[in-house]
Amino acid sequence: VCAGTLNGLSVTGDAQHQYQTLHKMYNNCEIVMGNLEIVLIDHTQDLSFLQTIREVTGYILIAMNVFAALPLQNLRVIRGTQFYEERFALFVLLNYNPNSTHALRQLRLNRLTEILAGGVYIEKNAQLCHVDTVEWRDIMRDTRLEPLVRDNGQGCAPCHESCGGHCWGPGPEDCQ
Repeated sequence: VCAGTLNGLSVTGDAQHQYQTLHKMYNNCEIVMGNLEIVLIDHTQDLSFLQTIREVTGYILIAMNVFAALPLQNLRVIRGTQFYEERFALFVLLNYNPNSTHALRQLRLNRLTEILAGGVYIEKNAQLCHVDTVEWRDIMRDTRLEPLVRDNGQGCAPCHESCGGHCWGPGPEDCQ
């Protein structure tokens, strides 16, 4: 169990300091008590330490990063005890560098089955694929909320034929 953060889009120090703080906080962490905020992380950083996270009690913010993939493949639950911008449990925004090819391409939250409270906002991620092929309403418990997923990657590979059109990535192991 480790503590989350409540910084939003504000960061302290440069990208290297940001990464070191993230690594120190979440290395060997399985449950984040609070929010998981991943902001301004460079494409050269090794984020494999995040793969141990199974649950986040607050919200997840993924913004203004330029890594290709986020190793949160073991994340199962976002509890949503706190919201980003007062209503979102998962918020993914502007994860690309307009001057290079570095960008978030896959979320691959293959084991995410529950967002207990709060909505989903995924927008303006120029190369992010397979977020519009996820059936977010199957994951979100609040049926009154509409997932906001728009203006993300274009020309993405289709879901594998065995997925029935709902997937986190192009392979048969990525079916939702």
